[in-house]
Amino acid sequence: MRLVSIALVSITLGCTGETPEQRAQAACESTTDAYVMSQDFIEQHLRAPASAKFPWMTDADVSVKYLGDCTHEVRAYVDAQNGFGALIRSRYYVKLQNQKGTSTWRALDVQIQ
Repeated sequence: MRLVSIALVSITLGCTGETPEQRAQAACESTTDAYVMSQDFIEQHLRAPASAKFPWMTDADVSVKYLGDCTHEVRAYVDAQNGFGALIRSRYYVKLQNQKGTSTWRALDVQIQ
């Protein structure tokens, strides 16, 4: 699902007739891409990443803010199995940055409660 989301955003941006710089800036500011990438960073910290269930970006408990300089702040939750196999809900915060003009993202801060 994440690859499809990023691919759709990329295809949409590629068909608008924008300059490469405008496309790079739009990708840099994409809250959808930031939300999808935050999920990848969170999965790296889970005991059972395959069990992870994330809410839709439009869920009331999801907040994605563009902070400028290709940096985003994501607050959401994930339902995933703990070490005993029980499904638990954990709130998380990820501050992440896109390397402008690329599909490379890096996590600046990851917190799971």
